[in-house]
Amino acid sequence: MVSRSLLLILSLAAGLLVSPPAFAQEDETGVGQAYVEGGGVFGAGTHGVAALGLAAPVAKYLAPFIEFAYAPLGSYAFTYGLNETGKGLYRSGLIDVNGGIDIRFPNKTHWVPYIGLGAGLLHFSASSYTSGFNSTATINQTRSEFAGSGSLGALYYFTSHVGLRAEVKGYGASDNRLARVTAGVFYQFP
Repeated sequence: MVSRSLLLILSLAAGLLVSPPAFAQEDETGVGQAYVEGGGVFGAGTHGVAALGLAAPVAKYLAPFIEFAYAPLGSYAFTYGLNETGKGLYRSGLIDVNGGIDIRFPNKTHWVPYIGLGAGLLHFSASSYTSGFNSTATINQTRSEFAGSGSLGALYYFTSHVGLRAEVKGYGASDNRLARVTAGVFYQFP
């Protein structure tokens, strides 16, 4: 039996495929663009990442953006002690909040390549919870760093409002160098 969610996704995909194509509307100002992406982050190991953002073109070639991303860096359970009667759980993650400007290169096709420059905050967190031997302990560690970023990406318009985006973004901070590769969908409004 096919689930309702799968039917909805397939219906949306079919609607996008048969809707009349439109050339990219990137030269419009006064519009917004919301996007959601998934992919991987590299440089602190290799981990999945989810991102969402907003962009608002202010000129044919310039689109300021703000973005939020989360990457779970690790999670595992462990035991300790002579008889391994103590139990523990370790979790870590990365939150990325950044903004900047995308410099777009519109053309006569559905593709709009761009480069981006930005800056933001990388927030690393780690927690260790242990219990056993008549005691419990929680250790939380966090560190935030200012980071500059550069990106290379492309938008592909299915219609004047809906499309795909793909991006490679590199981060440079005082203690970390990271790369993020993502792909997702966008919706341009109004």
